[in-house]
Amino acid sequence: PFSAAFLVQAPVRSSVVPRLSDAVRIVADTTIYRLRKREMGNLVTSVTLALALRLPLADVAHRAAFGFLLNVFVYLVNDLLDVEIDQQAAGRDVARTRFLADHLPAGVLGAALVLAASGAAAALHGRGLLIVLAINVVVIVAYSRWLKRHPFVDILSMATWGASMALVGCPLDDVVGLKLVGLLGILSMVTEGVQVIRDAESDARVGVRTTAVALGVSRTAMATRALVILAAAYATLLLNMAVGPVLLLALIPKLDTARADRSWDLFRMLFGGCWLAILGHLVLAGHLWGVIR
Repeated sequence: PFSAAFLVQAPVRSSVVPRLSDAVRIVADTTIYRLRKREMGNLVTSVTLALALRLPLADVAHRAAFGFLLNVFVYLVNDLLDVEIDQQAAGRDVARTRFLADHLPAGVLGAALVLAASGAAAALHGRGLLIVLAINVVVIVAYSRWLKRHPFVDILSMATWGASMALVGCPLDDVVGLKLVGLLGILSMVTEGVQVIRDAESDARVGVRTTAVALGVSRTAMATRALVILAAAYATLLLNMAVGPVLLLALIPKLDTARADRSWDLFRMLFGGCWLAILGHLVLAGHLWGVIR
C-alpha cells in the first residue's frame, strides 16, 4: 500500500534492495523506543475499554494484538516521514535515527510487513477492525506528512487520531463505548498541545510551523487549558459527574517548554486515573448498564 517514493522524503543513502534483517531491526528499534517513551498508552486505554464493555476475553486479546501491531505501524510511518527532522531534533535516539536514515527502503519494507500483519489480524476479526485500520492509515499518513506542520490543524487532527486508536477496543455500534472514545479524542488534543509546546524550539529551528510556533508557547498553553476545561465538561455531562471535575486538576501544572515533559507525565497519570475511575464506576453500576446502553 505504501511505496518508498511516497513515504520517503529524505534521499536514499543505502541499496534500493532492502534486507529483511534491517527491516526487522528497524521495526524492533521503533517498538522499543516508543515503549521506553511511554507512547503506546492508547493500547492500555483500548484494552481497559474493551474489558469495561464486557467483551469476551478472546475478543479482548485479539483486539489487543491488533492494537499493538497498529501502534507499531503508526509510529514507524511517523519515523519514516520525519527522519530528516528527527536527525536535527534534540533528545532523539541519534543512532536509531541514523540507521533508519541510512536504510530507508528497509524501513518501508518493515512498515509494509507490519501493515500486512495488522490487516490480517483485522480481517480475521471482522469488518469493524478493518474500518479502524483504514481510518488510522489515512489519519497517520495525513498527520505525519502534512497536518502536523500546520498550526491549529495539528492539534485538531489529534482528536481524530486519539479517537480512532481508541476504537480498537470498542465495537462501532456501542453507544457508551463511543461516548468514552469521544473523551479520549479530546484528551488527545490536550496532550498534543503539551507536545507541541515541548518541541516548539526544535520545530522552529527546522521550519515546522506547529501551533506553538505560530501562536507562541503562552497562547498555546492557554488553548491547551481551554481544552482541559472542555474535557472536564464533556466527562461531567456525559460520563461521570463526580470524576469529570477532577480533570480540572490539569490546569495546575505550568505549561512551558522547560517543564513540558513533566507536565506531559502528570497529565497522563491524571487522565489515566480519571479514565479508570469512570470505567470502574460503569462496571460497578452493572445493574444500570443495560439502561445506559
